[in-house]
Amino acid sequence: MRVIEAADLADRIEELCLEVSTALPADVTDALSRFRAREESESGRRVIDLILENARAATELGVPLCQDTGFFTVYLTLAPGDAISGDLEGEAAGAVARATERGRLRPSVVRDPVGARVNTGNNTPPLVEMELSRAQESTLGVMAKGGGSEMASRLAMLAPGAGWGGALEFIVGMVEELGARACPPLVLGVGMGGSFDSVTRLAKKALMRPLDEQTADPAVRAREEELVSEVNRLGIGPGGHGGTVTCFGARITEAPCHMAILPVALSVSCHALRRKTVPI
Repeated sequence: MRVIEAADLADRIEELCLEVSTALPADVTDALSRFRAREESESGRRVIDLILENARAATELGVPLCQDTGFFTVYLTLAPGDAISGDLEGEAAGAVARATERGRLRPSVVRDPVGARVNTGNNTPPLVEMELSRAQESTLGVMAKGGGSEMASRLAMLAPGAGWGGALEFIVGMVEELGARACPPLVLGVGMGGSFDSVTRLAKKALMRPLDEQTADPAVRAREEELVSEVNRLGIGPGGHGGTVTCFGARITEAPCHMAILPVALSVSCHALRRKTVPI
């Protein structure tokens, strides 16, 4: 058995926080470039050009991609035979605090959410998610998700007979209702199945999957493609200016569920899909 010390992950978490804050992943910029070619609106193409220009400038200057530097989630996935020792939540919090200071990231986290809402001053605490995996190697991931994207995310407990058609109607309807408020073009993470408490985790974790990585299950892959197509029929377009590219990627994660329910969760990301996963 390999024991991974939480303290040994702290520096990696700190660097990942800084990297995702300042560098848009290559799979995201590549997808934006591909979908730019499909955008029929001149103003829509200009918006995508500005997004890509902003990404280049942020990387070159080492500054945040967006003024909303987001809420950090740390994902630790353990392969068989690996174990974690130590205070992972404490180490992750320290790493986020240091990254916030080094990167001059805007403090966006408040405590006492329905009371005084006092800013913690350093984006702590982050959310720490740990799971066991059958994969051959353990991984460490970080996501920074802005408030606008989180405000756009939704959960529905559908009747089992709703099926994919009902889930698709719910998701597309939510995107239509949001309009420009989530800063399109969007990437959509979808969770289906599980339970009330787990389906939202499925949806958010789905956003960690690279856009240039083909979904293994042909049926799920077809649903992802249909979802992108149907959302793009809405005509909201880049920046809400109208156009043919409202969504440039979708990832669906499914899990078994009780036969009497169909949980569906939508985790929305704006074009600044800030996340990275590395092996450990």
